[in-house]
Amino acid sequence: MDDETSPLAGSGHRKDESAIVAFRPRVLYCAIYVWSTLTVGKFTAPLLQHLSPRFTDGVVGITFALQYAIVASLAGWGGSLADAHERSSSSWGQGRSKVIVFGLGLGTVAFLGHGLPDCMDKAFHARNSTMILWWHISMRVIYAVGMGISMPSLDGLCLAHLDCIDGASSADFGKERMFGAIFWGVGSLIAGVGIDLFGYGFLYAFLVISLLLSYASIALYLWGLRRDTTGALVSIDADASTSNISSEYQHEETSHSAENDVLSNRELLWMVFRTGYGQCLLFFVFALSAGIAVVDNLAFIYFNDALGASSTMDGWTVVFTVMFEIPVFWVAPMLLARWGPGRLLLSAGLAYVIRVVGYTLVPEGRGGMLIILALETLHGLTYAGSKTGSVEFISRMIPEGYEASGQGILMLISYSGIVGGLAVAGYIQETLGARSMFRVMATIVSAGMIVLLLAECFRGGDSQDSAGEKNAPAESEESHLMKSESCASSASAFADESTDRYIRSLKYDSLGQKKWVKDW
Repeated sequence: MDDETSPLAGSGHRKDESAIVAFRPRVLYCAIYVWSTLTVGKFTAPLLQHLSPRFTDGVVGITFALQYAIVASLAGWGGSLADAHERSSSSWGQGRSKVIVFGLGLGTVAFLGHGLPDCMDKAFHARNSTMILWWHISMRVIYAVGMGISMPSLDGLCLAHLDCIDGASSADFGKERMFGAIFWGVGSLIAGVGIDLFGYGFLYAFLVISLLLSYASIALYLWGLRRDTTGALVSIDADASTSNISSEYQHEETSHSAENDVLSNRELLWMVFRTGYGQCLLFFVFALSAGIAVVDNLAFIYFNDALGASSTMDGWTVVFTVMFEIPVFWVAPMLLARWGPGRLLLSAGLAYVIRVVGYTLVPEGRGGMLIILALETLHGLTYAGSKTGSVEFISRMIPEGYEASGQGILMLISYSGIVGGLAVAGYIQETLGARSMFRVMATIVSAGMIVLLLAECFRGGDSQDSAGEKNAPAESEESHLMKSESCASSASAFADESTDRYIRSLKYDSLGQKKWVKDW
C-alpha cells in the first residue's frame, strides 16, 4: 500500500518516502455508490410500479416525497451522531465508519423487504391490496432512516480526511466523489441489463453483493488508516498526548474541546445562514435539488411510457450522464478557485434548464431516446457542479470536527427541496403529463437562478462568506504554520511535527463566536 504502488493512496506530506499512506475516501465511494444505484437510483420508480399497480405516478411522487422528508429531518441528526461517535472513538475514522455501516445495513434490509409481498402474492394473491401498497411505502420509510444517517456521514468523513492530509483540501472533494459517479454509472448499466434479462428480482441479488462489497471497502479503508505512518490522520487528543506540550497548552486544548462539544445544530445553522448571500445561495440549492430530484426519480417513467425505452437503454442514459460528470468532478478544484461556489452553481442550473426544456421537445417514439442521450450529457455539469459547489460552500462555513454535521445541514436544505419538488411533480405528471412537469421544474430552477444571480451581482468584492474560507488555494500549509507560530511566544517550543498540527487546530474563526477551526 505504498504511495508509489497504490492508485488509491493519499498524497500526505512525509519525510520518509517509504512511509505508508492511508487509502483515500474514494475507495468507499466506489462500492457504496453501486449500492446506492440499486436502493435509490432511477430504477426505483419503475420497480415500485412493477410491485403494485396502485403505484400511479402521483402515488410514486408522494412516496418519494415522504422518503426524502424523513431523510431531510434525520440528516442533521445523523451527521451530528457520526461526529459524536468520531470524537469518542479511539481511532480516527472509526466513529463515522460505524454509522455508515449501520445505515447501509438498515437500508439493505428495507429494500429486500420489497420482495416479501411477491412471496405473499403467490400464496395469498394479495398483489392489489392496499396493505401491500402500505408495506412498500413503509419499506421506503425505513430505507430513508438508513440513508439519512449514512450519506452525511460518508461525505463528512471524506471532507475530514481531506482536511487532515497535506496537499489536499475540501475543494478536492470532487476528485473523491468522481469515483462514486463512475461506479454509479457502472451499477446502473449492470442493473438495467440484469432487469431485462432476469426481471426485477435481479436487483435483490445484486444488492446483497453490493452490500458485501461496501462492507469490504470500509474494512479496507480502516485497515489503511491503521497502517498509515504519516501521522496526519490522528485525533487532536491523541496528537497532543504524544507531544511535549506545556501544561498551559494542554489545559487550553481541554477547554477548547469542551467548547466545541456544546456546538448545537442551531448554532451551525446560524453559521450557514448568517449572510444574505448565503441565504440566496442555499435557496438556489433548494430549487435546483427539487429539479434534479424530479429527473432522477420520475424521468424513467417518461422514458419507458412515452419513448418506449427498455431498462438497458435506461441504464445507458445514466452512463452518458456519468461520462460527463467525471471530468467536471476532476476539474472542480480549478472551477471553484476561478468561479467560486456561487458561479459554479449558476452554471449547473443553466445546464439543468436547457436539459429539461429539451425533454419537452423530444418527439415520442424510440427515436427520441437518441436525443435524450445527447441531452443527458448536460447532467454532468448539473450534478457535479451542484454537488461540489454546495459541499464547498458548507465546508467553508462549518468548523473543523463538524464535517458530517455540516453535510447533514446541506442534506436538510437540499432534501427539503426534493420533497417539495416530488410532491408537486408527481401530481403534475399524472394529471397534465410529463412535458408539463418538466416545464414547471425548469421555471422553478430559473427563479432560483435569478435570485442567486442578483446576489452575485450585489455581492461586491470579498464578502463575509469568502473571508472565512478555510481552504483558499493561494495559501499553502507553510503559510498556515507561519501564522500559528507568530502567535506563540517561542517558536522553538513547537518544533516537532505533532505540536505543529496541534497549533494548526487552535485557530479562531472569523465569526466572533470563539469557535475553533483548523485554518485562519
